[in-house]
Amino acid sequence: MTFAPRTLVATLVLAALSLTAAAQTPTADTTGWESEPLKLRLFYPSDLVKGDPEKVLHDGHLTLFNVDNPKLAAETHCLRPALLLELPQSGPAQTTETQPAEDGTTRVTVKPAITASILLAELDIDCLNAEHESSSTTLLSDLAEIVIKVPGMKSIAQPSWYNVGWQKVHMAAAQGQAQPMQPADSTNPAVPQSLYAMGISTNWNSHLLVWYFSSNNIDTLNRITKTTVRFGRAEAAPLYPLPMGTAAP
Repeated sequence: MTFAPRTLVATLVLAALSLTAAAQTPTADTTGWESEPLKLRLFYPSDLVKGDPEKVLHDGHLTLFNVDNPKLAAETHCLRPALLLELPQSGPAQTTETQPAEDGTTRVTVKPAITASILLAELDIDCLNAEHESSSTTLLSDLAEIVIKVPGMKSIAQPSWYNVGWQKVHMAAAQGQAQPMQPADSTNPAVPQSLYAMGISTNWNSHLLVWYFSSNNIDTLNRITKTTVRFGRAEAAPLYPLPMGTAAP
């Protein structure tokens, strides 16, 4: 698979200094969501719709990006989904474009419909065994960096810590060909999906939270990662304020 080269603006900035997401007023094209137990409020793009968080559970563990993998399941089995937002598909699953090629033939380009999702999950501390809980000092970074461990994905930015307002968060991002769950009918295997993903984790009010953003379109990923969050009484600020690039070919 080949990716168009882009300048990794976010990587260069985060490598040089700590990033702080400044407060901003939620725009008119966003929808609010609030959790009283978490003392948390989100403002996400209004074209996303809420789905059933239980749909991301498979055999008792959380599945990311429709990928079911034993090693990945070990990383996600203690995550509890709290909110699922998805971009509804209003048209065909894919479209085709034809253009004449230089050799006189016709070039056919298949473009899949744009997909996008935001998943907010909380780490269930009681689920962790006592040994892991007492020995691990990287729980938050591990949560975000799961996106790099998805089979077929690779990192496109240095995992980094920065502040959303006064709240410290950890970010990791990846792109690649994620291998979806295979259907029981092996004669029609699922095709790997082009994907861009970001994980952002934080320890807020004694809750270990993580957001997983995904899309098959980098511009859409950049749009949904601008979802703003309000921690307690703090002003709303974007979860990731910079544009994310893609990896070089």
